[in-house]
Amino acid sequence: MGKFDGILLCTDLDDTLLTTDKRVSDENSKAIEYFKSEGGLFTFATGRVPQGAKLMLNYVHPNAPMVCFNGAAIYDFNDEKLLWASTLDKGALKCVEYMDKMFDFVGIEVCTSDKIYFCKVNQKVREHQVLEDLPDNFLDYHDIKEDWVKVLFMVEENEIQQIKDAIANSPFVNDYEFVQSSPWYYELLPKNASKGEGLMHLADLMNVDRSNTIGIGDNENDLALVKMANVGVAVSNAVDEVKEVADFITVDNNSSAVAAVIYALDDGEIKFK
Repeated sequence: MGKFDGILLCTDLDDTLLTTDKRVSDENSKAIEYFKSEGGLFTFATGRVPQGAKLMLNYVHPNAPMVCFNGAAIYDFNDEKLLWASTLDKGALKCVEYMDKMFDFVGIEVCTSDKIYFCKVNQKVREHQVLEDLPDNFLDYHDIKEDWVKVLFMVEENEIQQIKDAIANSPFVNDYEFVQSSPWYYELLPKNASKGEGLMHLADLMNVDRSNTIGIGDNENDLALVKMANVGVAVSNAVDEVKEVADFITVDNNSSAVAAVIYALDDGEIKFK
């Protein structure tokens, strides 16, 4: 019997597990290996698609499937396939058309279960492609035949509020989930998709009691993850909305936050409700 048997720990990547320069610290890596060696189940909850998230395997290997697409899917690294996914209905096309016509400057990416399509390119789209080492895949969104899992609207930081306001005042606001996942990204997701719901689906798939879940995050798209996990943790660099729903606030992402959570759990400083 290990100290962490039956515990599922799910962490956000950017600005939570990852340092500002997109690394996993040695302390985080060592703590995660210790957690797994004592029976714990470790994985990510990310807005990234599987192809982009696979870059993390250079630093750390989850021993549980990953919550991806901001909670719209669960991906198994071992079998390299989706175990579960929610998709957007055909009405999402009208929402994308609405945003495309309203804003000349918005970048648009459409994610299917296994591809990212670059539909309208701006500087943020180009940066995203480089960051996650994504292949060229340029296509008009009208021509994408597969089911859509999510859509990213990508703009400069000083333009994001215009995107949020436009969605809030659109006829689509109640039909889908919309979430800001970075200072530059605003995402269109299937109704009821969130990292928190993804974590609950994952716990059920793995026969883990939902009361044995830990969620760690920093941004608006981590709100449900931190709120729905039995133990919700915000890093100290998290937005206020995430801190307000967290059970614990730990160190910042540049100070090995995931390691701090694991050792606090080990020492009994973090307890399940």
